[in-house]
Amino acid sequence: MKIWILSIGVCLAVGSVSGKGYEADWDSLSNYEVPEWYQDAKFGIWPHWGVYSVPAFRGDHAAEWYGRWVHGVEKGETRLDKKGRVLSDYYEARGMKTKDFHEKSYGSVADFGYHDLIPLWKAEKWDADAWAQLAVDSGAKFFCMMGMHHDGFALYDSDLTKWDSVEMGPKRDLVGEMKAASRKKGLKFGVSNHFAWNYEYFGFYHRNGIGKAQPELADFYSEGVVDEAYLERWWKRTTELVDKSDCDLYYFDWGWNKPEWREENFHARFAAYLYNKGIETGKGTFGSPGMVLCSKRNDIPTNAGVRDLERRQMIDIQENVWQTDTSISVYSWGYSTEDEYRTADQLLDSLVDIVSKNGVMMLNFGPKADGTVPPEYKQPLLGMGAWLKVCGEAIYSTRPYSIFGEGPSLDDQRSQHDHHTVYTGEHIRFTRNKQNDVLYATALDWPGEKILIKTLAKKDLGKIKSVRLLGVDGELGWKQTSRGLEIMLPSKPAYGMAYPVRIGFKGRLP
Repeated sequence: MKIWILSIGVCLAVGSVSGKGYEADWDSLSNYEVPEWYQDAKFGIWPHWGVYSVPAFRGDHAAEWYGRWVHGVEKGETRLDKKGRVLSDYYEARGMKTKDFHEKSYGSVADFGYHDLIPLWKAEKWDADAWAQLAVDSGAKFFCMMGMHHDGFALYDSDLTKWDSVEMGPKRDLVGEMKAASRKKGLKFGVSNHFAWNYEYFGFYHRNGIGKAQPELADFYSEGVVDEAYLERWWKRTTELVDKSDCDLYYFDWGWNKPEWREENFHARFAAYLYNKGIETGKGTFGSPGMVLCSKRNDIPTNAGVRDLERRQMIDIQENVWQTDTSISVYSWGYSTEDEYRTADQLLDSLVDIVSKNGVMMLNFGPKADGTVPPEYKQPLLGMGAWLKVCGEAIYSTRPYSIFGEGPSLDDQRSQHDHHTVYTGEHIRFTRNKQNDVLYATALDWPGEKILIKTLAKKDLGKIKSVRLLGVDGELGWKQTSRGLEIMLPSKPAYGMAYPVRIGFKGRLP
């Protein structure tokens, strides 16, 4: 399949206005440096908010997948997927709670479909400034706004579809307002795009024949196939979001890793488009365009963008900066009336671990349909912010030490998709300042009367000039033994989560 899209050529020319621009090949795109602002930021927040926030129902899976499972089939019926394979009982049963909930709440999906929820999404209590302030209060340095989820409903003023938040639902440019509020608070601004998987998100809608009876809704539900028209539609919407948002960061969810995208070189094409836009708008220059492109798997080489892991963390330091996107909520990303939530303590442990391995955390919260943030999300964010206000120097603008940390192995606590690791006082994570003369050793639980840093057992510690616990006045006593650097600790500090010891040296770290 060959696709000729006029705007592709345009994207390659952008950037030449102020000098050399990027070409859509990996040799050209390997001339890329992750912006220092992103390396220094370490932490950003990100909402899953959309039409799916109206029912706020998780069912057997996740609230933001409501638009998929609401069209599910009856358990026991035989259904084939698009490749002719019999759908498993797991997938037949998985959507039934959502379908049953919808029929009880709104009626038959054939009469009241997912698109009929749009007028019910009013965002009547939404305050972009309040969200930006929440980001500041949480200690985040960037705010990534949902641009469009798998359902394709645009949260910005699109010129390409009527299915957007300006013409329908909230009747507001949510991305535009959030960008303005974020910049006003000194935050970098990002957008997320989940649109590539739109064809399969509404897969049951098409396989169960609903789409054939509603041809007038094809622009919303698509045609359920990846063809030339679909890919061109995806490209135009994807690049429009760049142009409309004036973003500093662009996050891709999965879907565009499929062969159809690779065959048309869309990954390199888009990276060139985004980076050249950064040059055009004065964010950077060739080699350092000032933009961040986050993508899962190996869609973008790690020397040409930022690799993202969903609800996962690297097991060691990475040469190139990477990102974990994860959520305060355990099951859904969008707001659900039924979920479990991680504590500020758990989230900070993850953040410290991620940063020690040269990573960045982008943390999700799920607002209600009216735009308010439930306390289950707000309180952990504020808890993180309180800690970062006291101990943030061990996180912000740091770089990895020679090793990420020490402590018992955690391999048995890692699951296939997510892990909520139990840390002890023996789990220590290292970071250092840019000048390479301060080492931060952060214990992920309270060690007790003293902390033993085994990594420093054989290091030359003669140039240590200061040892203290962040948030506590006074120097700490220490001695080096054959077992490691032993530091005497004061009483447990009031912040009560992740305990960073600051070790200052005269000259470079050993």
